[in-house]
Amino acid sequence: MSQKIEQLLKPLSPYSAKNLYYSFFGAFLRTFGRLSCGINTGFTYGFDSGIIMNYIYDNKARGKFGIGPLLDRMFLDQVTCKAFRSIKQIQINMIDRYLRESVKKPTFIVDLASGKADYIYEILKSSSDHKLKVLLCDIAESSLRESRKIADELGVGDKVSFRRGDALDTKNLRQIEPKPDLLIEVGLYGIIHDDAIVRTHLLNIGKILCPKAILFNVQTQNPQIELIARALRNQHGEKCVWHLRPAEKIIGWAEEAGFRDPEIVMDPYNIYAVVMMTGK
Repeated sequence: MSQKIEQLLKPLSPYSAKNLYYSFFGAFLRTFGRLSCGINTGFTYGFDSGIIMNYIYDNKARGKFGIGPLLDRMFLDQVTCKAFRSIKQIQINMIDRYLRESVKKPTFIVDLASGKADYIYEILKSSSDHKLKVLLCDIAESSLRESRKIADELGVGDKVSFRRGDALDTKNLRQIEPKPDLLIEVGLYGIIHDDAIVRTHLLNIGKILCPKAILFNVQTQNPQIELIARALRNQHGEKCVWHLRPAEKIIGWAEEAGFRDPEIVMDPYNIYAVVMMTGK
């Protein structure tokens, strides 16, 4: 565990100026801030949940009374939220290029922690490839339910299937058939603090699923990391502490798992690295 993570998990001195600031700001967000639909969603489901990520992707300010939408727009315009939306488009571009390079071959995409997976639906709307199939997996049934609704509305139910499961569970990985051509895992590593879990998971992906390519992202730095940790809460009602890692560290673990030729694209705010690697 990095020193930064240890510092963020450690309580501040109760009478320090920094503690007073974050305590006041957090109290404001938990009360008046919840007039914003986005902030309320974050405190209801966790600011590390797929549900809040989907809300940020939508980028439509909503809230109660006159001040709610204004607070929501301030929330959605934070640099972290802008970075989320940027990497969504980067991921779409990378997936789209992968499909074009597949030259109409049957392609099976698996997203292990998909959430609503609206970026997948952007791909499906623009793709005319009838040989494309997608499996969306998530631990949250609510996210899969929302995703099923989108699939039905778009009329792509024949291309998309769903599975509830933990991305880190090897039993769940072994039940995925057929083996994916492209394995997607975005937004997961930042909420896992134990390096060994991430490294072992990548090794399991390489050994069990053997994808031809893998797409993931890494939060490398964030100027709002302490604000998020001190004032916001995760899915378990605890501090929302995200783990920052150099992209090279996770790429190194992926290489141990048999992946190679990393392509790295940073978002415009230099917070996230989106990485595509080829398999064996």
